[in-house]
Amino acid sequence: MAENSRFKRQQGVALITVLLVVALVVIIASSMTGRLQLIANRTINQQLYQQGLWSGLAGEQLALKVLNQDFKDDPNKVHLQQLWSQQGMIFPLENGQLSGQIQDLRSCFNLNALAAEPDPTKPFSPTPVQRQFEALLRSIEIEEYLVEKLSSTVRDWVDKNDKVESSIGAEDDSYASMQVPYLTPNSSMATVTELLAIDGMTPALYRQIRPYVCVIPNDNDLTFNVNTIDVEQPALLVAAFGDAFKLSLSDASSVLSSRKEDGFSDKDEFFATSEISKLGKLSADFKKQFKVTSDSFRAVMEFTIDKRTFTLESKLHRDDKGKLMVVSRQFGDIE
Repeated sequence: MAENSRFKRQQGVALITVLLVVALVVIIASSMTGRLQLIANRTINQQLYQQGLWSGLAGEQLALKVLNQDFKDDPNKVHLQQLWSQQGMIFPLENGQLSGQIQDLRSCFNLNALAAEPDPTKPFSPTPVQRQFEALLRSIEIEEYLVEKLSSTVRDWVDKNDKVESSIGAEDDSYASMQVPYLTPNSSMATVTELLAIDGMTPALYRQIRPYVCVIPNDNDLTFNVNTIDVEQPALLVAAFGDAFKLSLSDASSVLSSRKEDGFSDKDEFFATSEISKLGKLSADFKKQFKVTSDSFRAVMEFTIDKRTFTLESKLHRDDKGKLMVVSRQFGDIE
């Protein structure tokens, strides 16, 4: 009986050992399955990323081709009847589609222009570009105390120094004391979304301002193409004239709505409109900020596959010789 009892105990130990081995095998198999699934998903995502990137780059090349053709067809003007400005273009691809649009960056307010150096004799006074920005904000009905606040804080964000330019401005000390501290770049903005990090900005304000502003990489120039400003955005024309001449919103709207389909033939035709000519004599320097052509564009391509969307934003610049080139790219969520 002792031997029989020992045999039963050995059987029990063997059974437990087998169960432990089986459990261990199940755990290992489950872990391997999870890892294999993770590797498979990662591989699929990488493939989709590469497909999205190359499709976006193909769209970028198409944008360059379209713009170059428009420049060739009409080298002296950029206007909204040209092929580049057409919206809703969709190109079917294998297992997906590519869509895109091009924006003239001279039809919006270049925030980097706020980095302009002040008059040395009035270092703490608002610059002319600040006054223009304030005119824009007032025209889109931003509250007055926020107009001056944002004018100062955006200027402090992009200017080259770390000095607060006014009592309502903000430099490193202001941001370093926040719950999540950071510093000002004191350089040109790379993307409009930087506005969200600026003291005084809120998501609601950002949504109100966003349609009127843009960022041109490494470009502090403020010029407007009067042929491509949206007819629904006369506030931009009001901003261009700023406090110097105080063009009314209704007159700005009238100028844009009466503009020919292919735009003004030259700047003189624009200045000859009754709404502009009644403002009085404009200096040659003042007139330099108005053009009927453009040198900076933003192309946004969206590639959709398997219910996923990949976005590529390319900033394009045309040099003095007419050569168009890519100056920056951003892949992923755009503004």
